[in-house]
Amino acid sequence: MLKNGKSIKTVLFAFVLLLGGAAIAQTPREFPQGVNIPKNMKPYFLCLLETGEKWTPVQFADPAMQEHLAYIREQVEAGKYVVVGPALDQGRIGGMAIINAASMEEAQKIVNADKMVQSGHLTAEIHPVMLADLSALHIEYPAKAGK
Repeated sequence: MLKNGKSIKTVLFAFVLLLGGAAIAQTPREFPQGVNIPKNMKPYFLCLLETGEKWTPVQFADPAMQEHLAYIREQVEAGKYVVVGPALDQGRIGGMAIINAASMEEAQKIVNADKMVQSGHLTAEIHPVMLADLSALHIEYPAKAGK
């Protein structure tokens, strides 16, 4: 028993409730509003594509890279990859994407369908983020051959 008659269990229970409340208050869908926080915040997923165990430098002309780029284009055109691009410093991060998905599971499913990830050449680190609404952003591709 503590001095004021409360047991350690009661204090620990209150502490757990406090931590749980703080975690709930910070969920992506319930972002706090204030004068210094934009009104148009929206949840996305940040994907960092890192060089994997089987990574070998590839050129743009390599079939594996062309397949990877074609997959990225499919995801952009489907509205899933909102922003995507390579890292230019040749470090452990090979590229990044901002993913428009309803859940972490959906974001992981999208990224894991990339053959470069499946093969182990790239690994994906995914984080939920809150960003200003990116729906007005438009990525332009040249017309596909034969169209």
